[in-house]
Amino acid sequence: MIVIDSREKKFEHIEHYFKQNGICYEIRKLDTGDYFNTDNPSVVIDRKANLQEVCTNLSNGKTNYSRFVRECRRAFDEHIRFVVLIEGTNYKEIKDIKNWQSKFSRHNGRWLSNEMFRLTMAYKVEWKFCRKNETPKQILEVLEYDQRRDQRIYDNDTTSQPVWYQS
Repeated sequence: MIVIDSREKKFEHIEHYFKQNGICYEIRKLDTGDYFNTDNPSVVIDRKANLQEVCTNLSNGKTNYSRFVRECRRAFDEHIRFVVLIEGTNYKEIKDIKNWQSKFSRHNGRWLSNEMFRLTMAYKVEWKFCRKNETPKQILEVLEYDQRRDQRIYDNDTTSQPVWYQS
């Protein structure tokens, strides 16, 4: 089952895809990341809407930066693979964003790519890029979700059905 952080915002496109494709998920508070698979808790995904959100997390004062770095460090210390999935982009790798320019801050792609690379080196953070319509599939792929496993559980348990719920 996929678990989604209860503080996750604007994920209707993901929820719609999961419901449409019979993907079992639960919404509850997570300490690290926004998504994880209960069958593979050693991988978490932290979803970002775009590069501007990443830039904000890595530059806007101590609060955002500290919170994000604490999450990276926590995952690293707990031997959890921490993947940041950045939506709304055609970029493929960190090196591709060097010419990106923030609309809201003085930071540019060169600065941002250096910060991202620094977190990769320090905490083994992985950065993945995708278009918004590819996000649900990317989440399932990165989390190595096996829908057949969830279906077998429900097929053998006559008291429950695949459900989507909040705890």
